[in-house]
Amino acid sequence: MTTEVLERAADTLTRRRATLEEFWALPESSLHIEYIDGEIIMAPTPTVSHQAVLGNIYYALRSFIRDTGSGQIFASPLDVVLPTGEVVQPDVFFLTEEETARAMSAKRVHGAPSFLVEILSPGSIKHDKVTKRSLYEKNGVQEYWMVDLKAKSITQLVLRKKHYASNELGEEDVIRGSVLRGFELKVGELLGLK
Repeated sequence: MTTEVLERAADTLTRRRATLEEFWALPESSLHIEYIDGEIIMAPTPTVSHQAVLGNIYYALRSFIRDTGSGQIFASPLDVVLPTGEVVQPDVFFLTEEETARAMSAKRVHGAPSFLVEILSPGSIKHDKVTKRSLYEKNGVQEYWMVDLKAKSITQLVLRKKHYASNELGEEDVIRGSVLRGFELKVGELLGLK
């Protein structure tokens, strides 16, 4: 659902895009709310299968990161302010130790995470595959996983010279981290299918 600001001018209502200040003025919420291209985008809560897969991915990545000590894994809802000014809530994302320290002191994540994951939901497929892919590419996200629960697959996108190279992986394939070097696991295990 997209929300625009309605203003009363004389006896008519006019629509306009929301400002970033209006977005930040919203009350704190555990809902999935993003700010992209002047629009406040709200989505319903995720499905049970979405959250189960999110838990599997988070646990696997967090265990790997804890063993390597190279940063921290976060899960939504948590705002990420991209360099272009948009505010997104990736399902899972990685911050280096330095980025984590900056976020802790600023109380917000500013900048593009080097790695993130979006789990496709029926209502978010176009948003994640087109809008967010372009946004992440433009903002320099080095590695982006699009998880398709229906297809039981992960599309691994790795930034190469400002554009993503795409790798489609099925449940029997092994996904190997590009940013999180050394991370590897069968897609089916990562999605909780095995």
